[in-house]
Parts: sequence; structure tokens; C-alpha cells
Amino acid sequence: MIILADNQALTRAGFAHHLGVAQWRVAYNKAMLSPLLASESATAVILDYALFDFEGIENLLIFVRRFPGVRWLLTSAEFNTDLLRLLSGEANVSFVTKDADDGEVRDAVGAILNGGRYVCSAVRDQLAARRETVATGTLTATETEVLRLIAQGKTSREIAEIRHSSVHTIITHKKNIFRKLEVSTAYEATRYAIRAGLVNLVEYYI
Repeated sequence: MIILADNQALTRAGFAHHLGVAQWRVAYNKAMLSPLLASESATAVILDYALFDFEGIENLLIFVRRFPGVRWLLTSAEFNTDLLRLLSGEANVSFVTKDADDGEVRDAVGAILNGGRYVCSAVRDQLAARRETVATGTLTATETEVLRLIAQGKTSREIAEIRHSSVHTIITHKKNIFRKLEVSTAYEATRYAIRAGLVNLVEYYI
């Protein structure tokens, strides 16, 4: 079941046209959305966050994490930086702006219906614009590159080969990265890298 969580009738009609499925429901507010998400048949939510009654981005994040099996397609005229910072690292969240062309909307809907993820070109550009600014003051250039490779799933040995360094040197870099970012696992470091725009979201989730 697909849930259209949007207060604008015209937008709902547009997404309904692109869904191509028979079973979809409408939620006008959080009170209507909660029981629909709790049902085992809920598979995806198309949500206009700006027009919904979440108390804040953190409240939306709680919903996203409470239902990890549900795919979320967030729509908005424009996504603010705080929302992208908190939600771009969530594997079940996709993004499409309301001025996206017809092809991008179809691709976004198709991705979530097939259990995948989609990030429209406007949001990719927005994330890329942050790429060189977020981690710059925290990590050295070498550490930033090592973090990018960690987020791509490379092992310490593979990173050493790519950077023509010893495994011991890479392990030292990893320890320094984890200490500076105050994380303890490669998973947590990867989430930071995604939120910082250091890795391509589309490539990461393929």
C-alpha cells in the first residue's frame, strides 16, 4: 500500500497518476498516518514535509526509523539544509523537488515502489555544494579522502593500495577520523560522510 501524505489535492492527483498501482491511501495529518504505517501492508509514503504536521525534522526522523521497512519519498519546493543533514543518511528516504520534470518524478516513484532509493538532480546539486565545506574544518585533506573511501566500502588494505600507503598508516588515519568525528564504527563514519556530501548517495545505495 502506498500512502500519499500531502495536503494539496493537485499534488496528490499528480502523484496518484504516476503511481500506477491500485492500492493507495491518503493521510492528511500525522494522526491519520500513524495507523496506516503500523499496518503490515504499508510499503511507501510520499510526503510533503513542509505541509504536514510534524513538530520538527527530528519528529519525522523518529517516524522514519520506527518504520525502517517503509520507503519514504519526501517532496518539497525546496529542501532546507537541516533536513538534508539529518535525513540524507537514511537508506529508506528519497528526495524529489516539486519542480522536478516528469521523468524524475516517474523515476522517483519507480525507485521506492521497487524498494530502492532516489535523489533528484536538484538535491544532488545541493548536497554537492556542501561537499567541500562540512568536513573541512574537522578533518585533514588526507583524512577526508580516507573517510570517502571508507564510505565506499573499501577495506583498510584496499585503501592502502589506492593511496600507496601502508595498512598501518591507514589504520592510524581511521583512528584519528573516528576520534575527531566522535564515532566508533565504520557505519557511523559512513553516515557522517553521507550527510557531509562526501559520497554520492545514488552510487552508495545501488
